[in-house]
Amino acid sequence: MNQKSPLLVNVVNPDAFSGKGSIIVVEYSDPEAAMRAAKKIAEETGRTVTVRDENMNVLGTIPKPTAH
Repeated sequence: MNQKSPLLVNVVNPDAFSGKGSIIVVEYSDPEAAMRAAKKIAEETGRTVTVRDENMNVLGTIPKPTAH
């Protein structure tokens, strides 16, 4: 069995957790799937979302949605 490390999704929420945001661990091994999930989380929460690998290297950041 080939076990892959999970990717981390960091949701930035300056009003909670002393401004440190929160971390959601997802079971994606595909960075593109993780980025799609991050985009959905950003859209639904109105927060900036960062996707990192198991070594905490940034794979991508989805900015918080802008109000129109």
